[in-house]
Amino acid sequence: MAFQEGRNAAWLSMWTLLGIGVVEVVVSSYTSSLTLLADGLDSMADALISFIVWFGIYMIQKPKNRLFQYGYAKVESFAAFIAAVVVIILGLFIVFHAYERILHPVETTHPEITLLTLLGAGIVSLHRAFRVHKIAKKYNLISLKLDAKNSIKDGSASFIGFGSVLAGYFGIPYMDSIGSMIIAGYIFFMAYVALKESTFVLLDAVNNTQLSDNIRTYIEKEFSIPVSKVLLRPLGHSLNIEVHVVLDPLSTLKESHEFVKVIRTSLIKKFKNSEILVIPYPR
Repeated sequence: MAFQEGRNAAWLSMWTLLGIGVVEVVVSSYTSSLTLLADGLDSMADALISFIVWFGIYMIQKPKNRLFQYGYAKVESFAAFIAAVVVIILGLFIVFHAYERILHPVETTHPEITLLTLLGAGIVSLHRAFRVHKIAKKYNLISLKLDAKNSIKDGSASFIGFGSVLAGYFGIPYMDSIGSMIIAGYIFFMAYVALKESTFVLLDAVNNTQLSDNIRTYIEKEFSIPVSKVLLRPLGHSLNIEVHVVLDPLSTLKESHEFVKVIRTSLIKKFKNSEILVIPYPR
């Protein structure tokens, strides 16, 4: 139920943002507003992120198999990496044309239409973002929370574009180019975050070393046994946790097995993660 509602929210978010982007790009070709074009491309980039969220939620439901023995969680991170590269190219395209507009100014037409389009895009995007955030919070879906934040960013970019076009409307020069560059900055920041997080996951880099210490301390305190090591492997939406514990060599295989089960169950309950493996070693 949670995954289904999450997928539906991400799917609707994707088409909403894509629709906003297409409308803005089409209107920008009529009004010659670079800010509107930049905001449209930004919305399309956000739609791509929403698609990755939808795709990720879909893939994590697929069972592990002989080829993908750890499941499909990293597919989401790989898709996010590719999307980040595409988004960077879009940002560079916007910056290049903004610089070109500063050198060779082009007069925009029908600023009222541009302002109304940006205002409408911002309102629709923010409304959709708060709806998605509500579902993400309800089911604690991390990727969907990211999608909601992304939509909020998209809405705020539209309002920044609205402000720059409005300033240009009152005679302040180069505001259309400046507004598009600010939106390009939003795009680059989004790409940086996606690139950093996806690269960490793909390279098995852990950005939460404190968790290892917390797990070690918890086991040693609750069960009074030493922990030789704790290994963390990021899987996109979650972590694969491998805990090596030291047990009494005189305990039977059955006793060790039951004790390991108790430790694992306790860790799952404490740290809210089902991808936990506890490996016993003799003292």
